[in-house]
Amino acid sequence: MILEVARANPTDGTRMVAALAGRELRRAVNRKKARRLMTEHRMLQRHRPLGRRRRPGFFRVERPDQLWHMDMASVWSAEHGWSYLNAIIDCCTREITGWSLDVRCRHQEATAVIDQAVADRSVEPGTLVLGSDNGTAYTSRAFRARLAELEVTHRRGGYRDPQSQASSRAGSQSSKNAASGEKNSRPSTTPARPSAATSTATTTGLTVASTTRRRAKSRPYRRMSTTT
Repeated sequence: MILEVARANPTDGTRMVAALAGRELRRAVNRKKARRLMTEHRMLQRHRPLGRRRRPGFFRVERPDQLWHMDMASVWSAEHGWSYLNAIIDCCTREITGWSLDVRCRHQEATAVIDQAVADRSVEPGTLVLGSDNGTAYTSRAFRARLAELEVTHRRGGYRDPQSQASSRAGSQSSKNAASGEKNSRPSTTPARPSAATSTATTTGLTVASTTRRRAKSRPYRRMSTTT
């Protein structure tokens, strides 16, 4: 049964094969046994390398439509609740070249944004570099295959490298503010900051009170003596 399940699901690992086989047999199946059988029949899939990605390094931008950055941000809307904004910014002109607001954040929405932006800007094949983070939508096979068809070079950020995403973060934030607006924005629950006069008066009162306590504590204790 384990081998039959493994042949029917060639992309699944030993844990999933053991779980599916246990569901068919209605009893627990040891995953180590599933691994041993799949190893003997050479049915194990290769593991992706888990090494850390290197930082993309310095990129000199000399013209428009040379380097774009793409990022996704969540936006609260009154009608649909949480929506997802995909935005692309040109690192040379700081212009938003494409964006879309959807209720889902899959690779289909990201691919539609890059297709529309490339068509609107009439980008020549092989002249554009697209930077992004390592999100699931941007690292999916379908998204990378579409970039290969458009002959767009994909430049992903490195491990713990926020500097490489600075342009995309700033562009997505500006697009987020423009797309949300005041009517659809979620009400803020942060308390209002006190004014300068109030904070000064409060601070002054605390300073005077603390100074008075300090002086009271620093007074020497005098023992009262009685004479008979």
